[in-house]
Amino acid sequence: MTITLQDVSTITALSIEGKPLCMNTDFEGWRQQMEALIGMSPLEPGVEDGGKKDRVPAGAPFTWIAANFAHCPQDANDEVIETYARVYMWYVISRTIFADGIGKNAP
Repeated sequence: MTITLQDVSTITALSIEGKPLCMNTDFEGWRQQMEALIGMSPLEPGVEDGGKKDRVPAGAPFTWIAANFAHCPQDANDEVIETYARVYMWYVISRTIFADGIGKNAP
C-alpha cells in the first residue's frame, strides 16, 4: 500500500491546494531553491585544512531549522507567518514521513 497525497491531507487535516513546498535536492542549486522558498539557507560548509570542503548533504540540519524558526515573531505579517508555517510543515513531514537515514537533516 502506498501513501497518497490525499492520505496525507486526511491525516494532517491540511489542504492539498496552494503553493507547494518542494525542491530538487539532487543538484548544487538546492540552497538557492531553499532561499526562494523560506528566505534563507544553511551556511556553506567550511574548508578543512586539506583544502576540501566538509561534505554536507542537501537539506538543512534540524538544529538549524530550530535555531532559525522556533518562534514566529509576535508582530509578524502574513508573509512571515506563511513562511514559518511552511518551515513547520517541512519539519514535521521530514521528521515523520520522509525522515533521512541518520535523522539529523530535513531533505
